[in-house]
Amino acid sequence: MVAWLLVLHIFGFTLWISGLLITTLILLRHIAVSAPAARASLAGIEKLGLRTLADPGASLAILAGILLIVTNRSYFLHARWLHIKFIFVLLLIVLHVIVGTRSKAFASGRVALDRGYVRLLSILIVLVFISILIATLPGAVLLSR
Repeated sequence: MVAWLLVLHIFGFTLWISGLLITTLILLRHIAVSAPAARASLAGIEKLGLRTLADPGASLAILAGILLIVTNRSYFLHARWLHIKFIFVLLLIVLHVIVGTRSKAFASGRVALDRGYVRLLSILIVLVFISILIATLPGAVLLSR
């Protein structure tokens, strides 16, 4: 059971990160395009990336993570690496909300986005992704002592 929860957790995390990165990459293209039909198409693809990859991936990763913690509360709730990972997961949730709201607002014409801002979002997503991996894999070894 635990092995399957771990597989679901990693699969969800992979979908989550890919959906966010795909959405920001399409958003970069969306900013550069001026044709209304192309803009509408790119907005639809952004929404698809969020709704079919990032949102379900986040839900799956978080749910499977909670179930993993429930399976061994005495270990996980005292694991320092997990508390560090929680901080980065919260940052990822904040980035997810920012990408979703900015993408939707840009598609509807309520805000103008700068390419540098969207690139920064992409970079932050990658940095948080790497931080979660480091907190989880080596962190579990280095912070267990």
